[in-house]
Amino acid sequence: MENKKSIWIWIVVLIIVVASIYFISVKNKEAGSAVEVTVSKVEKGDLVSLFSTSGIVESKSKQEFYIFSPTKVLKVYVSVGDQVKKGDRLLELETQDLSIQYQIAKKQLEMAQIQLEALKNLKQKQTEQSQIPTPSLPQQAPASEQSIPHQTQAQFQQPTSSLSLDDQIKLQEKQVEIAELNLKSIQQNMNKMQKYVTADFDGTVTSLNAKENNYFTSTQFPAITVEDLQNLQVVLDVNPYDAVSLSEGQQAYIHFAGKTFEGKVNKISPTAVKVMSQTGGDSVVKVYVDILNNDGTIKPGFKVDVDIKIGEKKDTIKIPSEAIVSDKNGNEFVYVVENGIAKQRKVKTGLTSDLETEILEGVNVGDKVILNPSAAIKDGVKVMTKGGKE
Repeated sequence: MENKKSIWIWIVVLIIVVASIYFISVKNKEAGSAVEVTVSKVEKGDLVSLFSTSGIVESKSKQEFYIFSPTKVLKVYVSVGDQVKKGDRLLELETQDLSIQYQIAKKQLEMAQIQLEALKNLKQKQTEQSQIPTPSLPQQAPASEQSIPHQTQAQFQQPTSSLSLDDQIKLQEKQVEIAELNLKSIQQNMNKMQKYVTADFDGTVTSLNAKENNYFTSTQFPAITVEDLQNLQVVLDVNPYDAVSLSEGQQAYIHFAGKTFEGKVNKISPTAVKVMSQTGGDSVVKVYVDILNNDGTIKPGFKVDVDIKIGEKKDTIKIPSEAIVSDKNGNEFVYVVENGIAKQRKVKTGLTSDLETEILEGVNVGDKVILNPSAAIKDGVKVMTKGGKE
């Protein structure tokens, strides 16, 4: 009897074991048919959209002095790295002495003016003489040139020149004009001749190619360069399609050597320009970004990375951009996990950052969206979540 009871116990145990194995195998089979996915919860938060690029740093105030004809540099007052004030002498150049030519031209003008005045006075006297009535003289004493005193005769005598007095006056007026132009030309040359090169603003000498007591001329390199190293900007070459999203006053972030500096878009060129690249000529828009809090780390000529804030949203619905897919018609949608099933939802997107996208329509806060959905993910497919944000 005991043996029979023991046999039944073993039979029950065996049935339980077999049933357990069966249910486990069924469960594993069902689990194996589900696609494993990574999900992220839809949440609310702030979203900042940035335009990222790189550019070259330069001084906002830069003075470059070129010498285009051979000129002797008599004295160099500064060295590279020197701090200078506005008006400080930088170079002394050899200049031509035009003071004697100026004095000669001035005397020539005075002589021409005196001659013109003399001719006009003679014209005035002749006009007055012609208006005096001629007195009647006795027949026994006819008027003749010999009866007029020599001094008076000389006053009324016509000029011996073949030109009339009026033509002589016109000619002398031209002589005065020529003398005035000559004097003016010499004065302009004197003004153009620069004996001293001086600083236009407070700054630092960053290059010096001229040497004392040597002749210098160059159209490629300046004799001396002064820059304001405390007032820098980043020059960006921006694609015209990207430039339309930029505007003056936008906040910017300049990154260099592990540091981030504040910046602001100061100026955007009104036209595009052609620049040469490895692929040929490209059209770019010059954008100038001021560096607001440089601590001396950034210097002219450095290449830096720049982020410009082109948009910002507060407390908006957002999801990782990697959850969004689009079809050939440009429609955007995501897959939301509901009770282990992938559900396709069409969405309307808004502002986009590097990693996240604003969702205007299609999902709610708390929904779980599938990240980087593979081709195996279809509407209604069974999924199994793993490693998603909870």
